[in-house]
Amino acid sequence: MNKISQTVPLQYDTVFSPFSAGEFSYALGFLKDNGFTGVEIAIAYPTEVNELALSKELERNDLAVTTLSTGQIYGLKGFFLSSPDESIRRQAIQTINGHVELSAMLGYPPVTIGLIRGKLESEDIDKLYDSFRASLIECLEFAYKRNVILQLEPICRNETVLINSTSDALDFLDSLGNPGNLGILYDTYHSSIEDGDMISAIKKAAGKITNVHFSDSNRGLPGEGSIDFRKVYETLKNTGYKGAIALETLSIPSADYVRKNFVKSIFKFIPKENPA
Repeated sequence: MNKISQTVPLQYDTVFSPFSAGEFSYALGFLKDNGFTGVEIAIAYPTEVNELALSKELERNDLAVTTLSTGQIYGLKGFFLSSPDESIRRQAIQTINGHVELSAMLGYPPVTIGLIRGKLESEDIDKLYDSFRASLIECLEFAYKRNVILQLEPICRNETVLINSTSDALDFLDSLGNPGNLGILYDTYHSSIEDGDMISAIKKAAGKITNVHFSDSNRGLPGEGSIDFRKVYETLKNTGYKGAIALETLSIPSADYVRKNFVKSIFKFIPKENPA
């Protein structure tokens, strides 16, 4: 059965949630009351999280953590895994390892490798890939020992020079020998830009997808752009995907609008009574 999830920040606000970090407890209650079964948590500093208190709060609301999002540290501190500066790479690796340790305490949700890999850096692309590959291998080895999955999110070329399409991600996994604890976070917004045929991309990545983000072609709520979410969901289901489906949208036209409409927007395409 798919966990139906929504992004919520724990420490610092994010543009990808209608809730602020200060509303974390309220947000969990709201999700529970509206039929959600999971929460994707955006965390910048994993070692500063009180995991016991967080676990109890999640348990009270019957919510599983579906993903730990890591990208905030790039904006806050400039840490990224492909940096030409070894000290920056080291701090990015340590941050990811902190997320891995936290994951092991919270039920083993996948840890996302999104923009923490690097964005629109101007260094030589081959050198960026080499640095990213070496950093990620180190993170994978750390995660493997703790039974935690890392997941690589293809992100459109407007936001990063590294791994834009689903095919790019599959090729990169191949280059690493397809480690068993590295999957793909499939984001519908990025796929609509980079993959061309989204349905073929999902089928090609079958068995590798460990998480899914629902966001329409305008990066707003599902149903407000041009993506055929019924077809996307049916394809995911038919390829055997049983992981989480999370809303990760911009708060457009406003956070209040998204709060009022995000519940019906996702359950319009995934029946609440039988989300699998």
